[in-house]
Amino acid sequence: MFETLSERLTQVLHRLTGGGVLKPEEVALALKEVRMALLEADVNYKVVRQFIDRVQARSVGAEVSASLSPAQQVVKIVREELVDMLGANQEGLHYAAAGPTTIMLCGLQGAGKTTTAVKLALLTRREGHRPLLAGLDRQRPAAVEQLRVMADAQHIAFVSADVAADRGAEQAVAEAATKGLDVVILDTAGRLHMDGDLLSELGRIAARVSLTETLLVADAMTGQEAVNVGTAFAQAVRLDGIILTKLDGDPRGGAALSLRHATGQSIRFAGVGEKPADLEVFHADRMASRILGMGDVLSLIEKAERSVDPGQARQAERNLRAGHLTFDDFLMQIRQLRGMGPVSGVLDMLPGAAQLKAASAGSDPEAEMRRMEAIILSMTSAERARPELINGSRRRRIASGSGVGVSDVNRVLRAREQMQQMVKQLGLGAGGRRGRMALPGAGGLGRIFGR
Repeated sequence: MFETLSERLTQVLHRLTGGGVLKPEEVALALKEVRMALLEADVNYKVVRQFIDRVQARSVGAEVSASLSPAQQVVKIVREELVDMLGANQEGLHYAAAGPTTIMLCGLQGAGKTTTAVKLALLTRREGHRPLLAGLDRQRPAAVEQLRVMADAQHIAFVSADVAADRGAEQAVAEAATKGLDVVILDTAGRLHMDGDLLSELGRIAARVSLTETLLVADAMTGQEAVNVGTAFAQAVRLDGIILTKLDGDPRGGAALSLRHATGQSIRFAGVGEKPADLEVFHADRMASRILGMGDVLSLIEKAERSVDPGQARQAERNLRAGHLTFDDFLMQIRQLRGMGPVSGVLDMLPGAAQLKAASAGSDPEAEMRRMEAIILSMTSAERARPELINGSRRRRIASGSGVGVSDVNRVLRAREQMQQMVKQLGLGAGGRRGRMALPGAGGLGRIFGR
């Protein structure tokens, strides 16, 4: 996400030089390029104009902190203004003090409301709540059945009735209270375009049940059209925030950077993948850091805590400390890394992500991970436990069994050795200090993915 914009802004800001005071001509030149980068990212032109004016007013003639260079000072200002543009959000869901928390999702057909309803239910469950999904979309063929199937797959309570949407919402809230469920998520009908019937139906639901939050589900891939949709919904119903879907598929990010201006509401959540768990609270400050290539280590840690099996991680750590990382350990780490979502998204959270991606340009991290997994699975159990057994003939057999070249096998062997060597250099071997598990191939991802 934001790949194009991040690359452009990083290049522009790195070129800034100067003394103790920022010179107007330096700032003007940099901001001209920033303006073009934002417009090319499909950010609304009014938003771009306001952003540039605010950064320029704060930057020109600004005294540089003793601990910051002129370039760092501009980066600091740009980051703060990006946070404001994105809505300065730090909030998750708001839960009702009494009675079931009732959340209505609205949006156009195809924005991803049904999938998002399931993701949101899983998020509430992770936070200790008991959700109920209510299928109210009688317009799209099989929409209710789709929600039922997805709810069953995730063991989430589901309800639907062949009645008007407002009555269905009322029945869902009553059933939640009866069954001791404390969150109701209403999946409402969408349309291919805005129309009065859609908005009237939403109004009737809001009049019949007490809504805790109304969240607009908008598709990031539609660019400026998402902004137009957001404006129309904000004028017609009371919105409490936005869920931006398919953000992982939009390298520009213009919709995310424009929606706050269009609707007056912050982006509260972001869909960042296809898996049911791929819904994140949209932390504006963290996203601004990602855009500027600073990484997002907090979100990375949170993802790891949700995805990594503590018992397996402890065993791999013991093996690392003993100076013997097995390929079973390595395979476990690869699978856990893939379980955290798209590898490209994980890389985005690392500081210097742009440089890391540049080092691996032309390669597919997902395909590389699958290739590494296939190579390890082609090893015998003895070879996985004792990598030193893998001689030349065994390498040829492993390569043949996994459908790759011997050079690919050698690269995986080196990746394991690099990780083990890194642990020794950091003093984390036997008797060393405690530390977090490293990612597979840490210190060598560029060489692994770059082939």
